[in-house]
Amino acid sequence: MKRQIPLKRDPGRTRATLLAEATKIFARSGYHGASLSDILKKAKINKRMIYHYFGSKEELYREVHLQGWKELQEWFLKELSRSDLKNASPIEDKDLLMESLKIFHDFIASHQLFLRLLVWDGLEGGQVSRSLWKDIRGPIYRQLEFLVQDAQTKGVLDVDLKASHLIISFMGVVAFYYAHAHTMVDIFQKNTLGREAIEERKEQILLLFRKIIKV
Repeated sequence: MKRQIPLKRDPGRTRATLLAEATKIFARSGYHGASLSDILKKAKINKRMIYHYFGSKEELYREVHLQGWKELQEWFLKELSRSDLKNASPIEDKDLLMESLKIFHDFIASHQLFLRLLVWDGLEGGQVSRSLWKDIRGPIYRQLEFLVQDAQTKGVLDVDLKASHLIISFMGVVAFYYAHAHTMVDIFQKNTLGREAIEERKEQILLLFRKIIKV
């Protein structure tokens, strides 16, 4: 009889699996509607692993949100670097704000689970998002705020526009469409999450903001 070779433990893979399955379930049901048993069943991992890696359901939920924000931050850095390489030189100041708007749109359009998590956290009181302000949300916001204020200093953007309201207005224009895309089929008469519809939506959003930003 052959002796069975025990499977090697892979802590990194176990943690990643837990996060991936938790992200799907929290995005579907929110914090209160999701159960650890559902997450464990999907991840095929025993309960003690959640407490080992994350300590509690609350900390697992926070880590899921944190991972989403980190992906957004990394996406920005990667796409801005790609734009620099494509242009063979750093992006001009007047174009940097518009490029950032494109990047944010493309991220939200392709990260529906992250958007759902944000919507759920808002509905459930926003505690997780607020807890992440110092660690990651604040730094991302301050970068956008700097771009807006810099554009105002250089005469590219009207100084009467408050940075906070302009940033939130753009985020709302992007997020509302993708959060409610399935309810808008009758308006647009097509698959609102199809490639053609997404490109059209991006073009219309950028056209709107080009009217505001003098580029």
